[in-house]
Amino acid sequence: MAAAVTIGVSAAIIGSTVASLPPSCVSTVVNNVAYQHCGSTWYQPVYSGPTVQFVVVTAPH
Repeated sequence: MAAAVTIGVSAAIIGSTVASLPPSCVSTVVNNVAYQHCGSTWYQPVYSGPTVQFVVVTAPH
């Protein structure tokens, strides 16, 4: 039996990249890795030279 999954329009897609984060994000370090926690969405910063972008990741354990 398959479970139904509902995804809201504003749900972030794992692996998607954003250039900036909402102001409500909190910096969190888990297992020596820095993340931004914004509501139910977790981001990991990725640097390309002086530019930082944020990749949506699954919640760290």
